[in-house]
Amino acid sequence: MDSIVQAVFEHSLLTPDKTAITVDDNKISYQELAEKIRIFSGSLKSRSVRKGQRIAIEADNLISYFAAFLGCQLSGAIAVPIEKNISIYKLQDILKSTKPSLVFMKNNGESYEDFLNGCIPTGNISYPKSTAAAAVIATTGTTGKPVLVTHTNGSLLAEAQNLSSGTDIDSDTVLFANIPFNLALGYRRVFAVLYAGATAVLTHKPLTLKLLGSYIKNFGINYLTIVHSKMNKLLNVKDPELIQTLRCLKAVETMAGSITTLQIHSFCRQYPQTALYNVYGATESGCLLINELSRNPVENCLGKPTINAEISIVDEDGLTVDSSNQYGYIAVKGRMNMSGYYHKKALTEKVMQSDHIVLNDIGYFDDEGYFYFVSRVGDIIDVGGHKIAPSDIEQAVLGYEGVADCACVAQNTQEYIQVPLLYIVCSKANFDIQKLQKYLEQRLESYKVPKEIIPIDKIPRTATGKILRKFLTFPPKS
Repeated sequence: MDSIVQAVFEHSLLTPDKTAITVDDNKISYQELAEKIRIFSGSLKSRSVRKGQRIAIEADNLISYFAAFLGCQLSGAIAVPIEKNISIYKLQDILKSTKPSLVFMKNNGESYEDFLNGCIPTGNISYPKSTAAAAVIATTGTTGKPVLVTHTNGSLLAEAQNLSSGTDIDSDTVLFANIPFNLALGYRRVFAVLYAGATAVLTHKPLTLKLLGSYIKNFGINYLTIVHSKMNKLLNVKDPELIQTLRCLKAVETMAGSITTLQIHSFCRQYPQTALYNVYGATESGCLLINELSRNPVENCLGKPTINAEISIVDEDGLTVDSSNQYGYIAVKGRMNMSGYYHKKALTEKVMQSDHIVLNDIGYFDDEGYFYFVSRVGDIIDVGGHKIAPSDIEQAVLGYEGVADCACVAQNTQEYIQVPLLYIVCSKANFDIQKLQKYLEQRLESYKVPKEIIPIDKIPRTATGKILRKFLTFPPKS
């Protein structure tokens, strides 16, 4: 098997009537999805779209979006996913960079329906090669301007294999997700489902406990995937009936960041029969490390490598770190790696060293082969030679009553040294900042204690829950 689209066609023969994707009140079977893919591919060819040309597709109507995504694969075109209701400025950047032959958008471009309503092409199906470019994906841009990443059919397939095998997604899985499907972490969950011959239940609606409870009952959901920042929703359930409904889940997967020890233990007490996974990955490389927290409840532990991933730690010179518990850059080798940054040769050569990709994350491994996350490279705070990961302070704060969210950043003083600042979102009125300060002084080394604690209304985060530290300024912007 060389591609996700090939997996869909094989399932369409084995289980034609099984639901592949459900979006709110609409659903499509594997046979119907295969037919839509063939029609879309044929429509592209009828309009003289050649192999390698880019096709921009908006993640709005999700059934049509995924049929188009896979239709691009089948035809040999390259899908360029764009977010629903994208701003004109972001859209212009993507169109300028990728120069797509067609743009499918609800309000400004081609209509999916014009390309999906037609006759199924005759003749044999020719599946795309694993080495052929299949998608150009934008990164989230947490540490700078988003860049575009090129993936092949083979790398998309390997990513799906990593996730499905690492979290036990099988043909009986009914996965629920409401994450951005233009981003890698969104479409990858759906591709893992389609690879396994399972069912994906998707929505653009905001995640609420009422919605989740009704979807579990209506669609038989047994696998929930959420960004880490949504974990407290599951932990704050008080309704006994809803708790019983949520306990029907065989697995909950968190992503895009770690959850605290307190959250892990609270989850395991409330949902003792539900497996809890935390997945670490990157737009450049897909799902790389998985920790089943319900069995290994260790904070900041990324787990062990997935089936297609070879993970190592390298130093500043790119040399492999052989000793455990030594900090370095996380490097990854495997079929799921990108082929490169789109039209950015110098950046590609900088990141893709030899046969592996060096990520912008600092980590280490222990004597048992578990990997751990320390910090993003640009987030490290240097306090008089002491290197601090912001998460060291944030995790100490998140268990404190009255703090709903927080983020730690570095401030450069007039003496050109750095000190940690802490931004907090208070969940109750008359919050006593001085008490929090004393609490942290008792639990943290002196150099980790924030110089100042600053209340704000909201921590800036990406759609996937990652903190946008670059937007946390001092003094705060009004």
